[in-house]
Amino acid sequence: MIKKISYIMAIPIWIAASFILILSLLTQIEITNTLIRNLCLIVSFSGVLFVIFSLVFPKKPKATMAAIIISFVCISVYLKEEFKWNGDWKTQTIIYENGHFNNKTIEFQMQDKGALGNNRRIVEVTKFTFFLKLIEPVDTTKIDLPWILVNKHVNELRLQPI
Repeated sequence: MIKKISYIMAIPIWIAASFILILSLLTQIEITNTLIRNLCLIVSFSGVLFVIFSLVFPKKPKATMAAIIISFVCISVYLKEEFKWNGDWKTQTIIYENGHFNNKTIEFQMQDKGALGNNRRIVEVTKFTFFLKLIEPVDTTKIDLPWILVNKHVNELRLQPI
């Protein structure tokens, strides 16, 4: 009974995490929260590997197989985060806010690349949740109403002024 309930709970979580991860890979939607992104990676890859191993080794105990797979994926995601070359995009300045929608802004963002310097971009950000944002490049020379110039300095990279 408990085994059946755990499968009923695990499958929708796996589908949701996989859907969010695939959506972020194929569209301009970004997962901005590192913890959520890592959880989506762990759940998605663990689920895929669990299905594959269940088909290849049907007689192995499922609990042992799940523990090994989840451990392997967690270690892999941790190593990926430790050794990745690109940092997340961080908002340095909110240039414009939308007069009609509170969840839309035009932002100047930077990405720390370590010793390689910083990448820069100006994008329109539409926030869906605290961890999902739609990011679209924008030309600020063609901005008109309903955008309001605010120039809020956010400094998420915590850069020191020169």
